Amino acid sequence: MEEQHPSLGLCFFGKQLFYAVNDPEESRKLKRIGCYDFNFDITETLLGNSEQHFRGIKQTIEQFKEEYDIRHLRILSLPTQECWTSVPKIVYDDPDEREKHINILMSDIDRKNIQPTWYPLSNQDYKFLLLRNNESFEGLRQLAGNTSTTDLISDFELGLRWVQHANPGGSFMSICCYNNCITIGSFILGKLRGATYITYDEVQDLPYLWLQHTQQLNWMGGLHEEIYVYGKNAYQVIEILQPFWDDTGNITKMDTLGKIQIKADEQTYGFNLESAFPAIMLALNYD
Repeated sequence: MEEQHPSLGLCFFGKQLFYAVNDPEESRKLKRIGCYDFNFDITETLLGNSEQHFRGIKQTIEQFKEEYDIRHLRILSLPTQECWTSVPKIVYDDPDEREKHINILMSDIDRKNIQPTWYPLSNQDYKFLLLRNNESFEGLRQLAGNTSTTDLISDFELGLRWVQHANPGGSFMSICCYNNCITIGSFILGKLRGATYITYDEVQDLPYLWLQHTQQLNWMGGLHEEIYVYGKNAYQVIEILQPFWDDTGNITKMDTLGKIQIKADEQTYGFNLESAFPAIMLALNYD
């Protein structure tokens, strides 16, 4: 029987790197959930030219890979470096129209550097389009080094992984909180309904920005039986935005192993578990 190797999930919030390693012999168990603190902003380093800081991040990941014999690495992508949009299926079905939309949305980017990925939506008259500028993600890809396989996972894809993991049924909304943006995903009966992200300078601006986006995206104001919140400063985002969410929805901050529906040998952690939630979802194998 072929030996099973664990997978490593990574996500970054500010100066903190969160990681999780799965137990390949037990589908809902993790060998390790951890946090590594740097003295610089990790995202800025990955997007910038600080070779010294970049080497520090890469060396840390190499240590994880060596310690746990990692062959598969999944990294949470950077939403502000991506383009998310819904496109009518009639556009998707026409190759010329597809290219026109991509060129309009990424007008300043050379087409050879644009990576489009299409996803089905609950409304079959539309498709969801993810666009990446490969040059922007070169830093993330270099982190992988000689790992056998590496995947960049967008935040809304965590919701799809949650469907596989927890089979929640009904409808739910996922909200990931970053230092300067939040991502929102809506799911119904196991399918993606819509996704977007909101950037902000001050967190107090979120109520205004939420209402502004809701006017354009009806699904944001729709019924959600469950609302899952995770990432940096999740408590503060809940406090600010809860009045704008459907009051019948159950709000869950993903801050315990029980809520995340996983097992691990360690039961207490010296960091906020909701910030490690993306890494946990990425470490689990549902491919």
